[in-house]
Amino acid sequence: MVKKLYNTSPVYVDKKTNIPVFKHQELNVNEFSIKDAPEIHDNALKWLFDTHNVKEENLRIDIVNRLNLKEGDKVLITATGAGNDIKYIIEKIGIKGTLYAQDYAKEMLFAAYERSKRELDLDKFNIEFSVNDATDLPFDDNTFDATFHFGGINLYSDIKKGIDEMHRVTKKGGKIVFGDEGLACWLKKTELGKALIVNNKLYDLEPPLELLPQSATEVRLTWVINNCFYLIDYIKSENEWDVNIDIKHVGKRGGSIRTRYYGVLEGIDPKLKENFYQKLSSEGKSRVEIIEYLINSYINK
Repeated sequence: MVKKLYNTSPVYVDKKTNIPVFKHQELNVNEFSIKDAPEIHDNALKWLFDTHNVKEENLRIDIVNRLNLKEGDKVLITATGAGNDIKYIIEKIGIKGTLYAQDYAKEMLFAAYERSKRELDLDKFNIEFSVNDATDLPFDDNTFDATFHFGGINLYSDIKKGIDEMHRVTKKGGKIVFGDEGLACWLKKTELGKALIVNNKLYDLEPPLELLPQSATEVRLTWVINNCFYLIDYIKSENEWDVNIDIKHVGKRGGSIRTRYYGVLEGIDPKLKENFYQKLSSEGKSRVEIIEYLINSYINK
């Protein structure tokens, strides 16, 4: 029996499956919310793996291995899709672990539930299915040992918010892994690369490294599925990113990161500046120390 971790109440609970629905995508918004979406999704995946000569099972095992899971972990999938990754995660966390599998598209999430019923004993494993927006997760901070998302993040209306939410609900020291379409940069200008992008414009997107939180550490960017999908994995640091910007430099310039960045003064005559620097250099004095001395002398006279 899953100990439910939700910090808000769902809008309703589906009577047939007992799956809570918090927020869901409107019908016909994209390929995941149309009629027969799960069947179309599976056909698209088969085409994808056949086209790139990739064995799906090997790919999913490789990606799940990057989560660094162990028995008893609490794991969140923010885009469950048709549930293709669930059994591989369950193999890692076992009967003592808990898996929260959610998706914004009801059609896909319910298909994942049905797939899991066929592939797993749901009375044996702790799996909680839900329908919700991954950019507004109903969980407290630092809840999961690992958070996972593969496919669909390119379609978010706010990708940064989606990444921030995954980061927020993951424990400090936990692992976040996510990826989506994005052809490797060295292939985009090739003839084949151009053809792939014409076929699917999402292949032209770049990995959103600039959107990672400051406390992301041990960040790794790789490409999978024949270099057509980016994959970012990182650890949520125990501490916020910080730098001691007050340690003074040794040398003729002197100063610190703080003074060089925050203490920039107005421009002066370039010849005067050159003569000033030459005199200080000949005397072996720090530029910053002398400038601060002169300013203090003027202020306090």
